[in-house]
Amino acid sequence: MSQENTWKTIPYFLHGYEKTYNESPRKAALEWFKDARFGLFVHWGPATLYEKGEWVMFYDKIPIKDYEQNCRQFKGENFDADKIVGLAVKAHMKYITFVVKHHDGFALWNTKASDYNSMKYPAHRDFLKEMSAACRKNNIALFIYYSIGIDWHYPYFLPNTMYREARPHYDTAPEEYKYRNPEDFKYYLNYAKTQIMELCTQYGPIAGIWFDTIGGVYQFSELFNIQEIYDMIHNIQPHALITFKTGANGNEDFITGERQLGSLGPMFKKIGLPAKIYESADSSWAKNKTKPAELNTPIQTVGWAYNKNAKQRSAGYVLDLLRYCASVNANLLLNIGPRPDGSLLNENISALTEVGDSIQHYGFPKIDKKYQLNREKAVYTLDKEKENQTAR
Repeated sequence: MSQENTWKTIPYFLHGYEKTYNESPRKAALEWFKDARFGLFVHWGPATLYEKGEWVMFYDKIPIKDYEQNCRQFKGENFDADKIVGLAVKAHMKYITFVVKHHDGFALWNTKASDYNSMKYPAHRDFLKEMSAACRKNNIALFIYYSIGIDWHYPYFLPNTMYREARPHYDTAPEEYKYRNPEDFKYYLNYAKTQIMELCTQYGPIAGIWFDTIGGVYQFSELFNIQEIYDMIHNIQPHALITFKTGANGNEDFITGERQLGSLGPMFKKIGLPAKIYESADSSWAKNKTKPAELNTPIQTVGWAYNKNAKQRSAGYVLDLLRYCASVNANLLLNIGPRPDGSLLNENISALTEVGDSIQHYGFPKIDKKYQLNREKAVYTLDKEKENQTAR
């Protein structure tokens, strides 16, 4: 009953949009999103213990039992949601997108669908609950990142013979992997639906769900049946916005481009993926390209989660990205990768504080004519000389 009452009242971050909300909760959320302009992406989880980025389990072919055991060292002793949200406030950001399950399958909330989570492991903390509370206290909206298109841990996810990033390429298939035929995939889908239901019902009003990764969903659209999941989310939280890169089926509420905006089709075709994948990418982009947009990109030079070899870019780089986003009419979702213990890098704190000071004094950067306004042709590039100047 308390949850039902929650959805009867306007979400805290939509105050000021009451008139539109009474007409359509999702329309009000889209108006808010377009006004928001700037958000903070947070990639953090047990992969950071290896200090090599978020794909380390895949590229280093770390055995499942070894990875599980190492996850027990992931305690987040210096993770401070209030400090992270406070930095976002200083930078004049309006929302946070928090990664709660990446491709390794480890959940940063108290999920009942699996024991593979931060509450059951030695951290004994629901990091999403902490982030949700901090966001609400500071009037920052919360998007939740959920990797539905890859799961290297769940027994009944697709094998890499069907989709090459679906599993690490071990020399011998682990006994933990149980998928044998398409019927088995229903176990994973029910598991994912259960977790998404939890995310939509246990953490107050959320801004939306941010899905990843998309290639396998294109190739096996009939298995994923992603529209059913979209409908479930909208039925629970009518205002919640859904994004899945530049589009999984064309029915997303807004699009988000990784480092650049445009169809993923040409990239998929270039690396030799099946025609169904790049054709689906082009079709979804065509349906979505006029919708509200977001550019997501990391502040570090390598990867998204903490990497000890990555350099951290400056405030000038971020302000230039904001100028580019203004020119292509898109929000900027800027990613940071906290250390394994959850603490923030001093370079990131300094850069985002400086960005906030600039916005406070001069406002958001304006449109720059050197960037083309046509999203399909506009590509943000940073030449090596400039990168050397702006990376610390």
